[in-house]
Amino acid sequence: MSKSTDFASTLAELEKVVGQLDSDIPIEKALTLFERGMQLSNDCEKFLSAAEQKVEILKRSANGSTTVEAFTLSTETTVILENDD
Repeated sequence: MSKSTDFASTLAELEKVVGQLDSDIPIEKALTLFERGMQLSNDCEKFLSAAEQKVEILKRSANGSTTVEAFTLSTETTVILENDD
């Protein structure tokens, strides 16, 4: 992974790189920034993949007991957030 150690700092650096690429810069610098941006993007993807593997879903059964199961994301999965307020 890159020198950044967490998702937030990696994403912040990626946003900075993208901002620099949006400016008028020499092609050599643009290529270097693009390369760095791709590395940071891959690092962010690794962070998110690891987080996804750690997410668990709590389910309450009809008898009131709670069970834990691993979260798996599929193309048919829809996430609905409920507010108990």
